[in-house]
Amino acid sequence: MHDTPAPSPPSLNPPPSLVTRTERTAAPDEGAPLRRISIEIARVCNLRCIYCYSGASSERTGGLTDDEVRAVIAEAVEAGARLISIVGGGEPLLRRSVLRDGESCIDYANELGCYCTLYTNCTRITSEAARWLHARELTVVGKLNSLGEATQDQLTGVPGSARRIRCGIDALLDAGFGGYDQPRFALETVICRANYDEMPELWRWMRRRGIVPEVEIPTMHGRAADNRDRLYFDEQEAPSRYRELFEELLAIDRGEFGFDWPPHPPFAAGSCRLYETNCYINDRGGVQPCAGVDAEVGYLRVGPRARSGQRLRDVLATPLFQAIRKVRERLKGACKTCAINHECYGCRGAAWHATGDLFAEDPVCWRAHPDRLAPESPSRRLPVLGGAVSRAAWRREVDR
Repeated sequence: MHDTPAPSPPSLNPPPSLVTRTERTAAPDEGAPLRRISIEIARVCNLRCIYCYSGASSERTGGLTDDEVRAVIAEAVEAGARLISIVGGGEPLLRRSVLRDGESCIDYANELGCYCTLYTNCTRITSEAARWLHARELTVVGKLNSLGEATQDQLTGVPGSARRIRCGIDALLDAGFGGYDQPRFALETVICRANYDEMPELWRWMRRRGIVPEVEIPTMHGRAADNRDRLYFDEQEAPSRYRELFEELLAIDRGEFGFDWPPHPPFAAGSCRLYETNCYINDRGGVQPCAGVDAEVGYLRVGPRARSGQRLRDVLATPLFQAIRKVRERLKGACKTCAINHECYGCRGAAWHATGDLFAEDPVCWRAHPDRLAPESPSRRLPVLGGAVSRAAWRREVDR
């Protein structure tokens, strides 16, 4: 009796990444100090996600006015940005003007030659809203942490939110988002104790629908710091658990979808590029390196400190921001000597909240902390690809 040979996996290619430009956008200036901004409209949200970095809730008020949002976008374009991410700090679609013709910050950015990405929890996405967004040829990044309603509601902190999220996702798919010819739809997923075991099936669910999965390790700040026991693995256990999961997701992509990528935190099948091209504008007009590092480099002439603020271009020229731009040169510890630091500089937010040092080694990276990895053994999670694969053999393969 002979074993049936394993089916040949498809040819391996890099995974699809989100489309971020169209023929309608202005040509980028490669020498400009900025390529992209992420801007919070207001930290108001209809959910209370236990991992929320901003701690947004329905009680929060304030934020930037529509005129101030447009002013920030105009300054960003003047500094070279052609990509505008509307992140809200909570749920941006709670601001009705976002989807109104003639008032929308999305339309304003498009008129200036920019390409927009909208981050939303999907609860406010109706069929009409999905069609409106699709007509703008923008990218939508939604949120989905579980296919199970109970787990999803537990993580969002609002009963019934799981059904509303799924309805919003369905509306976006029906409107034409999804598919890998021109990927313009992604779903963010945080890895935590509650959804860890279902992550492989959730990954397949997104891949089969042409949704780009943005699966990530959450940073420990905002509301996440108050829920660390519900979200995070023990410090000694975390590197092994994250590595095990990332390796399984890679095995699924290689064997079932023909995609290949180097596994490293904080994103599966992706790398952070924000520190070299981006800046983050919070709801008070403060300029941050990213959402995961809640430390301001400077602040703009909008919001409560408008009278003493600076132009965005001047903030970008400060020595502190220029040091952030040279992140790869300033890495410390294992991140500095890592063999793949040309591809990855670790999670700066994780380093910041663990050590107070923006350039310290990533505290949950398995490459930085081999002493915390579980002993070599066949994995209960890794699929069999053409025969039994030991954990040691698989690691040699994925590290090549």
